[in-house]
Amino acid sequence: MASTHHPDRKTPVRLTALRRLAPAALAVVLGAGLVAGSAQAEPDRADAVTQVEQAFNAAAAVNEEVNQLSSDIASAEASIAALDTEIAQIQSTYDEQRAALGAVIVQQQIDTPLGATASLLGSDDPETFLEGLSAVQAFNSTQVEALESFTATSADLQSRQSQLEQLKAQLEADKADADTKSAEVQNAYDAAQAQLAALDQTQRAQFDTANNASVPANPGAAPSAFSGSAIDFALTQLGKPYRYGGNGPDSYDCSGFTKASFAAAGISLPRTARTQYAASTKISMSDIQPGDLVFYGDMSHVAIYLGNGQVVEAPSSGSSVRVTSLRGSFTQAGRVG
Repeated sequence: MASTHHPDRKTPVRLTALRRLAPAALAVVLGAGLVAGSAQAEPDRADAVTQVEQAFNAAAAVNEEVNQLSSDIASAEASIAALDTEIAQIQSTYDEQRAALGAVIVQQQIDTPLGATASLLGSDDPETFLEGLSAVQAFNSTQVEALESFTATSADLQSRQSQLEQLKAQLEADKADADTKSAEVQNAYDAAQAQLAALDQTQRAQFDTANNASVPANPGAAPSAFSGSAIDFALTQLGKPYRYGGNGPDSYDCSGFTKASFAAAGISLPRTARTQYAASTKISMSDIQPGDLVFYGDMSHVAIYLGNGQVVEAPSSGSSVRVTSLRGSFTQAGRVG
């Protein structure tokens, strides 16, 4: 079962974020011309539909990057809050130790301006002198320990404050990166929508037919109760629209859909395709069973395998949750639980 990751507060947390957008994928969206209305010869109808699907898929891939950044930002904010609490506790200890040491030093100077040992040297009784000297040594040893403890507390406080500054700086950088990626998603989506609008009636019907949700005629038997529950939930979501950043219940993106499906089975998955793959047990594509997660090689998409060469997925914008074939883009697989 996947578990939520809690960063070690004693180590500066470097946020992990996917910042690489495949240039070729974005070029499909931003560089493609409208497929209809051209002065050139009419393009192949199937190819035009494929181009629209690729455009939406490219936007969905960038959306997964935004999801990863959003997840990292939330994790960092939680770490900062925890570190703030820890720093406050250390600061309190630091203040107490500093005040105690200061009071001892002041009192020592008031009682024996020339030092405790100098006072003992004026004693005429050797036995009293030796007893007093032993007491001074024990007193000094205690203060050395207190000073060492104070020094350690001070160093710990400075270390935590340094970690906090690093976290805050990285958080701001990732927030800016998320804003940039979000704008890329919107631009890519707008370009894909323009391509979709340019399809003629026959092409649009072909696009819609390819994305119609349907229940598999012969779904494979799930190997476990929880994977069966995840599949059952997933199939009840058929026809719900894809939405960038969608977590349900009315709309989903690909990883939001798989996360919600397994949550219905009582299993918590991370938010993105890449982190879901990392949290699963890696298996060969030749060994997949119903309920396993299947991923594109670049981790831009994830779906749930149904058996018999079919998957259920939230494919991309312009489409809805659907059952479709296990296409060649799925090259990685993971088992949950």
